[in-house]
Amino acid sequence: MSKFRFRLEASLRLAGQALDTAQREFAQEVHLWKTLVEACEIQQLHFNDAQEGQRDAGRHRPEELRIWQLFASEQQHRLQQCKTELSKQELIMENARHDLLEAHREVEKLERLKEKQTKAFQLAELQKEQKILDETGQVLHWRQRIFITT
Repeated sequence: MSKFRFRLEASLRLAGQALDTAQREFAQEVHLWKTLVEACEIQQLHFNDAQEGQRDAGRHRPEELRIWQLFASEQQHRLQQCKTELSKQELIMENARHDLLEAHREVEKLERLKEKQTKAFQLAELQKEQKILDETGQVLHWRQRIFITT
């Protein structure tokens, strides 16, 4: 019996490697995104504290109000930068997710093709085997007939 060889095995292996790479890249981008989310949450807390300090200075220490206003403004600017970086990272992460899905589809497509070709090969082999058995049966029947008639 012949052994099945998938002609696109190298392509399947390369697609699998591309999938692994895409998974690693996506994981890295998700990790970076989570880090930025945490940084934005911390920066939001700093901004909230600065606003609270500004309100407190406005009520009780007017001589410190200008310093608190500058501090709150700087914290707000940093928070805005953080949110901008986060939105950029979300786009990068979505691109990495898209690449991952495409790599996954390619691997699945090649695996389905391999499975389909394997089944077709096995069916052809079974048909060959059945043909050999039929021919053997005919030869035995023919010999038996000759043996009986002589």
